[in-house]
Amino acid sequence: MLIIDGYNFLNAMFGLEHSMPIRDMQAARIEMQDRLVRYRNISGAKIRVVYDARGVRLPNEDYSGVEIVCAPASSNADDHIVRTVQGSPRPAGITVVTSDRDLGDRVKQAGGRVILCKAFYRQMLAAFEQGAAPVDDKAHEKPTRPDPDEVDYFLRRFGDDTRGKK
Repeated sequence: MLIIDGYNFLNAMFGLEHSMPIRDMQAARIEMQDRLVRYRNISGAKIRVVYDARGVRLPNEDYSGVEIVCAPASSNADDHIVRTVQGSPRPAGITVVTSDRDLGDRVKQAGGRVILCKAFYRQMLAAFEQGAAPVDDKAHEKPTRPDPDEVDYFLRRFGDDTRGKK
């Protein structure tokens, strides 16, 4: 799973492409999310983008297969990301995209991996150059079982987690 430090990567991506600051944050978020959808379609990676509340409360949503999460107003994206890594049964399977040194250190301490925004941006561009998304020749097959992270997320979000309780 890839977890993107939303505003950190957004600013890094636009900083690499443009010499001026972001003027329309909503349009910039959509452009970044569209690229992440394209990357997901090519790589097959499970992607979650986590934004700080920053005054504008964004809805949590599925954006064409990329999960968009806004950290609660009582917290911030960094803390939300670290809690996700700490709460995972497989933290080593989580890679966080950030150039925030403090967040990176906390993610590593929790057992996750980190890739700097610039390196991930280059990885994303390389994937785009390699071509379009692979054809899904197994679309007609029964879906596989969800991974443990997905189960934990949906139980916390939508239901009462009664596993192991009697």
